[in-house]
Amino acid sequence: MTIYDIVEELKEKYGTADPFELCECLGIKVAVAPLGSLKGLYTFIDNVPVILISSSIKRIPQLIVCAHELGHHVLHSDIAKEGALREFTFFNMRDKTEAEANRFMANLNVDDDELDDLFRDGKSVSEAAQILCFPEELLNIKVADMVRRGYKYENYSGNIRLF
Repeated sequence: MTIYDIVEELKEKYGTADPFELCECLGIKVAVAPLGSLKGLYTFIDNVPVILISSSIKRIPQLIVCAHELGHHVLHSDIAKEGALREFTFFNMRDKTEAEANRFMANLNVDDDELDDLFRDGKSVSEAAQILCFPEELLNIKVADMVRRGYKYENYSGNIRLF
C-alpha cells in the first residue's frame, strides 16, 4: 500500500482531511506549546501518542506540521516509541522517515483534483502554491507523487523538482 493509498483510506474512513480532526479520531493528543527552534514533535507519553506543535507558527503552517507529525504516527509509530521524532530539517528528503512524513503531509493537505485543475488552467507550481496557501517546496513533493502515480504534466517538467 502506498502513502497515497494510506492517506485516502484515512480520509474515507473518518470523513475528513483535517489533520487535527484525524488526530482526535486516532486518539492522538495534540498540543501547541513553545518548542524553541522545533516546528513539531511526535512522541509517546505514558503510551499515549502526542503531537506537539510550536506556538510560534501560524495556523496554516500548524496544519502542515500537524499533518507531517500525523504521518510519523501512521507510518513510524514503532520508531517513535523508541524516542521522539524531531523536526530538525522539515524539508529533509534525504532522511527516509522525514521524506515519507512529508509525502503523507502533502497528500493529506493537497487534493489531487484541485491541483490538477489548477495545472490544466495553466497555473505554474508557484502560482498553484500561492492559490492553495501551501509552500512551493512541499507542493513539489505532491506533484512528484502525482507524476509517480501517472499524472502527466509535460509543460511542468522543468518546474517540478523531483526529490
